[in-house]
Amino acid sequence: MKVLFLSLLTTLTLSCDNDPPEPELEPCELYATGIYKDTMPGKVPQKFWPCMNTKDLVDAGSYNFSSGFQLMNSNLQSGYNYCRIRYPWYLELEARTDAFQYLLAKYISIDTINFDLSLDPLHRPGYKFYTYNLEVFLAQKIYLEKTTKDQKIILINELFKKQAVRNAGYIWGSNEGTTFVMGRILYYDDYKPLLDTMDQNIQIKNLVDLGDLYTHNNDGLKVQLLIFSMTNDYLNVLKTK
Repeated sequence: MKVLFLSLLTTLTLSCDNDPPEPELEPCELYATGIYKDTMPGKVPQKFWPCMNTKDLVDAGSYNFSSGFQLMNSNLQSGYNYCRIRYPWYLELEARTDAFQYLLAKYISIDTINFDLSLDPLHRPGYKFYTYNLEVFLAQKIYLEKTTKDQKIILINELFKKQAVRNAGYIWGSNEGTTFVMGRILYYDDYKPLLDTMDQNIQIKNLVDLGDLYTHNNDGLKVQLLIFSMTNDYLNVLKTK
């Protein structure tokens, strides 16, 4: 009887040892368990970012802009293109149909005057790292082509608001985020005064195509002021539509 019991115990033990291991959860299954529930989105490992809702994905990306890659390239558009290849979450965000509304909400939420400078190691008076980076996103066709009239009005008003703060201090290098977004809004809406001017002025063409504009000289400053004037006129057109 004792031998029979030991034999049965051995068989059960071997059977347990041969049971297949529990399958590992896929990243989104693990994320859905709430393992990062109390973690700031920007602190969640990037492999879980595709599992986030769009608001959290925008938050995560906004707190992880990589140094100055996007702003310090030869121009703002090439900076975006470079990061788009380097960081998969750019493509993930582009695939979200509701991305623009959360990019806009994030942009508005950043208080350019009272922003927590401890989160902004590259700050200068009147300049905030996150706002410039977000402007490069907001200037992209894939987001602008999905905007409503009301969203454009809100965005333009916010661009002027943040530009007013920057005029009280310094900009960072030659980056003209506000001017870039405004030019792109006019361009993708086929605003004829801009299109006509682009054919005659290479600086405006470079601004719209590349996000490239130097305002350290009178010619560049005139282009910036012209874009501001056109955008203000177009804002009034939008309000009357």
